[in-house]
Amino acid sequence: MSGLIESAAAILSASERRLEIAAHNVANVSTPGYKRSVGFSRILASMQESNTVPDIAERRDFIQGKLISSGNPFDLAINGDGFFQVRAGEQLLYTRQGQFRRAENGTIVSAQGHVLQQAGGGDLVLEDAAVTILDDGAVLEDGRPVARIGLSVPAGGAALDAVGESHFAAGGAMEEVAEPSIRQGMLESSNVSMGDEMVTTMAAMRQAEGGARLVQVYDELMGRALTTLGGGR
Repeated sequence: MSGLIESAAAILSASERRLEIAAHNVANVSTPGYKRSVGFSRILASMQESNTVPDIAERRDFIQGKLISSGNPFDLAINGDGFFQVRAGEQLLYTRQGQFRRAENGTIVSAQGHVLQQAGGGDLVLEDAAVTILDDGAVLEDGRPVARIGLSVPAGGAALDAVGESHFAAGGAMEEVAEPSIRQGMLESSNVSMGDEMVTTMAAMRQAEGGARLVQVYDELMGRALTTLGGGR
């Protein structure tokens, strides 16, 4: 009967993980550029051998969120594929969270202090706070082009590894988007759907109820076994 309690524990663990993922998504429903996490069953060789419940792996859903106007000239939204490249210390990260501002030294930085990079690399530094950013990423000061913001995508289907809420590290080579589409004065909202998260939560709770029922059945069987053995003495 040890297999019964192991199965129950695996079911409860999987349902708890699904609830954690849903709760994390709900907590970031208002985070610009946030990409919802999706839990899915992953069958491991060891689990196939023991016939227990597969564990829950996590991936990000990169479907685009709705673009909303903010009125801030340094707020940038990506319309289509691609990620902004930002520098966090010596590390390059990728994000669709386009909340930027001009720092005192002229660099364009995110809410986290990461420095926005130009197409081809290098910090984006502007002398004037009044700039125009065209859809193709060209940056104009007084109507004069001074830089271009590029967008990057993983090359050859390479993976992106989540770093925090809305940033990613490249798991392989990155390449620039040939025809970037950037909207100045706008932000991409989170792609979290409260309806989807409610459905996930209810399914996880039903799964947890199934695991709890197995524990109850185990307790009942153990009780009967103890009663039978005790009566036999």
